Amino acid sequence: MRIILSTFFILIFQVTTLAQNRELDSIISVNEEKAPLVVAEDLRLKGLSYKREGNYDKAEEYYSYALEIFRSQKDSASIAKCYNNIALLNKNTGDFNQTLKYFYLAIEVNSKIGQIDELIKNFVNLANYYFYSAGSYKKALEYYLQAEKLMYQEEIKKNLGYLQLNIANLLAKDDYENRDVEQAQSYYLKALEIFQNQDDKYGISLVHTNIGVLYETQSKNLLALSSYKKSYKLKSEINDQRGSLINLLNIGNIHLKLKTYDSAISYYEKALVLSEELEDQNNHLNILTNLVKAKMAIGQVEEASNLFNTYNLLRDSVFNQDKMQEIKELETRYETEKKERELAQQRLVTAEKDRQSKIFLTLSIALILMIVITLVFFRQKQTYLKKLKNEEIASLKTEQELKELNAMIHGQEEERNRIATDIHDRLGARLSSIKLLFEQGDDIINHDKLLAFINEAIKEAREISHNLSTDMLTRFGIVTAIEDLVSSINLSNQIVGDFTTSGIHERLPLTIERNLYHIILELVNNTIKHAEAESFFIQISKFEDELNVFYEDDGKGFNVDDHKNKGMGLRNLHARTSTINGNISINSSPGNGLNIVINIPLKVEKLLHKDLI
Repeated sequence: MRIILSTFFILIFQVTTLAQNRELDSIISVNEEKAPLVVAEDLRLKGLSYKREGNYDKAEEYYSYALEIFRSQKDSASIAKCYNNIALLNKNTGDFNQTLKYFYLAIEVNSKIGQIDELIKNFVNLANYYFYSAGSYKKALEYYLQAEKLMYQEEIKKNLGYLQLNIANLLAKDDYENRDVEQAQSYYLKALEIFQNQDDKYGISLVHTNIGVLYETQSKNLLALSSYKKSYKLKSEINDQRGSLINLLNIGNIHLKLKTYDSAISYYEKALVLSEELEDQNNHLNILTNLVKAKMAIGQVEEASNLFNTYNLLRDSVFNQDKMQEIKELETRYETEKKERELAQQRLVTAEKDRQSKIFLTLSIALILMIVITLVFFRQKQTYLKKLKNEEIASLKTEQELKELNAMIHGQEEERNRIATDIHDRLGARLSSIKLLFEQGDDIINHDKLLAFINEAIKEAREISHNLSTDMLTRFGIVTAIEDLVSSINLSNQIVGDFTTSGIHERLPLTIERNLYHIILELVNNTIKHAEAESFFIQISKFEDELNVFYEDDGKGFNVDDHKNKGMGLRNLHARTSTINGNISINSSPGNGLNIVINIPLKVEKLLHKDLI
């Protein structure tokens, strides 16, 4: 369908080009000693420079000259670059039709010549336009996913983290009709792992900020506060003042919601100083508004009143500046529209004199009608095939459910028999021995032997109990087993644990569940025994055919390199993860706690491909 649509846009573009057969004014005298492609590239780069300066008229002229030369030399790669540049230029001027037209032309050319790097740029640019300018989230997601698929296929890691961060932000949008918080969290974790592997502190800070926003929209204020603080620490390390300002404001807002007003005031005052240094008047106003609320809440009425007066003065000043900017934009828009009308009039006059364009237009319309008929037939065929596929899937699903039910009943019967055997053969034998000793009479009872038999009976009872507790995993699954583990730990009042899941609506393979349960048990035990932590957090999410596990504690941390070859702890984690064909990323440093990301494929086919993260 994309090829057909792209062909449609090419035909329309060719018609327009014939109608615009006018003499071009000379802007730069071309040096005859230079090759035409060198001259054209110089013109394209000059146009790019004018675009960055905001001189869009000059940029359009230079792009047009460059495009004509590239076409005459049949340089497809350079033609596609020019199309992409012109699309971005029209995006800045607000011309919706021209923006889409040139993006699709660039995609069509790069698809034909196999220019994958440039094709990915085209998809991302088009998705950004739909996301941020047109507000069409569904279309934006479609093109983001196409770009992501190409990057995985070609093993292109550059900018993959930022692409997945964009996808996560789109899926988390409040006004997106298909908002999916679970998928958004999964993409945030993928982006976080990529940035950590690349040691990209700016990218890591962006993920933490956006995760904080997502938590805040879900009223998980403590988790949001933790994410904002992590982002602020990284922003400070890389001297990103504007990012630090945003995080200071976010942290203050969370403290305001939690009614910890002194902390809120402390962060707001830091943000206030930074907003003055950056001359960021809009955020300065927001900080003043919330600072007034916090001051009022703790009874500092006079200080709050003074801040409110400052807010009113600054608000009036910003309002006047905005009005002047609005007037300037209206004048610019008027001049632009006036020029566009003049160009349109000139094109109409030229089109009337060009009879060849009319003939070509007639042929194009006929071809478009044929394409429409083909599309209708293709869509009807696809609908019928989809219906057949759905019926087949429903039938297979019913058969699978029956098999699972029979397997569960058989497993329960085997479990009952095993427990009865253990109690009769093991514990029953010990108790019978103790009875026989007592029946011998007080004079000949060997107390040491009796005590040994009692201890053995206690040991047997514990082993049977342990087997029953681990069977909770087999019978009820990983989610119930971990919930029970975290609940038991929380009852001790020594440390606070939190466990969340997303996307897990059915049982996982038993091998994965058992190994994953022991991995988490190892992590929790290490946190309790060695980390001196106050809390830990576990999240398990399933997206498509991949299981993502995230574990974090706020303990004292450790140097991962120093512990790689010491003890069994880390080696056990790697060994168990390898057993289920997963990969594990351990991140920790002294004073910064511990966070671990584990990715586990759920289909054998995926194990045949190289891991790109």
